[in-house]
Amino acid sequence: MKAARCIGRKDYARAISYYEKVKESEGPNPYTLCMMAQCSEWAGDSESAIRIAKEALAIDSMHFESHKLLAEIYLARKDYEKTKRYVQNALHNYPEPLPGPPRLLFWLLRLLSIIPAVRRVEKAATDEIKDPNKDTRKWFEWANEYLKWHEEQFGDTAEPTVH
Repeated sequence: MKAARCIGRKDYARAISYYEKVKESEGPNPYTLCMMAQCSEWAGDSESAIRIAKEALAIDSMHFESHKLLAEIYLARKDYEKTKRYVQNALHNYPEPLPGPPRLLFWLLRLLSIIPAVRRVEKAATDEIKDPNKDTRKWFEWANEYLKWHEEQFGDTAEPTVH
């Protein structure tokens, strides 16, 4: 939670230090490393972000978020071949969709919506709650469009390589 608060305040250096502590106490894992890489990227240090994301992939070569992050970094650098490779790898390791929330949750929100503060929360949260996979699905659509664009621009359809 401390790292999440730091991220919310855009204090990425402190968030990275919290993730470093987790890494030291629990050992490296792809999730922690990918969050460190993401914070490094947000802080403007794409070199560290690439190094750390690749470290995550060395532990779990199928880690979707690490492939996705590397694709985004290389796209920003206009390195279209590496972008393509990491997009393809991410698509081959696309996560299973999260299940939607139980209907009981919506029933409770409606029931509690008589309270003005809950009513505001219900309106703001309903779309997010109904579709927990929205961001990942948007990325999936973008990734497929990117691969089509790449094929049109560069004319190759080579199979992806795993990191």
